[in-house]
Amino acid sequence: MMRIYLQHVDEEPSHEPSEFAKGKQPEPHRLPSRAGYDTAVLLDLCDTIRISLHEGRPEDRWEEAMGFLAALLRDEEHYNRAIEFETIRDTHLDKLISDLIDPKYRHPRVPIRFSKDVERAEALERKWVERFRGPYFNMEQNRYRDLPKTGRLRDVALNPNADNSEERWQAKEGKTLSELEGNLEIEPGHWWLNLACAHRDGIVGSARERPTKGKYGVAALPLLTGQEKINEGDGTLKYVRQGRITDIHVSLISQVGATFRILRGHHLRSPYAPKVGIRYDGLYTIRRYSQWFNEVSDRHHMMLTLERVEDQVPIEDILHVPRPSEMDDWELYEKYEGEAIKKHKGNKALLN
Repeated sequence: MMRIYLQHVDEEPSHEPSEFAKGKQPEPHRLPSRAGYDTAVLLDLCDTIRISLHEGRPEDRWEEAMGFLAALLRDEEHYNRAIEFETIRDTHLDKLISDLIDPKYRHPRVPIRFSKDVERAEALERKWVERFRGPYFNMEQNRYRDLPKTGRLRDVALNPNADNSEERWQAKEGKTLSELEGNLEIEPGHWWLNLACAHRDGIVGSARERPTKGKYGVAALPLLTGQEKINEGDGTLKYVRQGRITDIHVSLISQVGATFRILRGHHLRSPYAPKVGIRYDGLYTIRRYSQWFNEVSDRHHMMLTLERVEDQVPIEDILHVPRPSEMDDWELYEKYEGEAIKKHKGNKALLN
């Protein structure tokens, strides 16, 4: 006969407002003059337009972007304040031009006007090829070389010998920030290639999928595996995970009612999971913790009831993350990791 052992803890009602229930709505940015580029603002514009192309939907900032490209083309034609190579690379402007030219993307605007946008993009690309020559064609290789130096893989190290994927990447100088410091420096929607990168930036205290204990208790909980469902009635979330006793985060039994950070990974089965990588989704409160053991499957099970803290950026506003430029970096990351492991295994084969 199958026996199941069940244990759960519910949160005790509290009427005191959480000191962590504070969030910031991102302020809209305007594109700067061409004399002094704000890389972050220009990157955001490129990503926004690329999303509209990929999804085939209208975008309010389309005219702004096309006007900017027209100005860039005029600059190239008159050798006036021509944009620098590094700005094109860092803002992924070349990717925007490529997407505009790609025949598989068609923006839902007047066909004649869109064809003029494409012609302008083609003309601008020709000017850049003429001015930069080889480096323009090698821009992606340039990004690839910078990835472990100054890019998203800076200060993390790959161990190709690791059998466990959790141990494959480690932060060189992981630093755990206090809850308050972390909330001020990292906003919901922040995205990383892997958990080691998040560890490097201090939002978690380990590159493993487990709760991170900070000065005030549980500071962060990565949800990288398992399953999550939305309770349509009250908007809470049910997160289920199974495995060994060490996999069900027994320490959380004493953290019911606590507020902490949630990071979601792309292997999580959830409507909120990112396409790839790991995304910080804001502050959540544990409302209930349950655990049970199934003797037939010899597996321990855990279920968390989670509620998102109010007064934060709405979760719907960050579900588009990772954005196109981040997807570009993800492709480079997969290539980098794959080539490093392949090279390592090849060298071992030669030694044998």
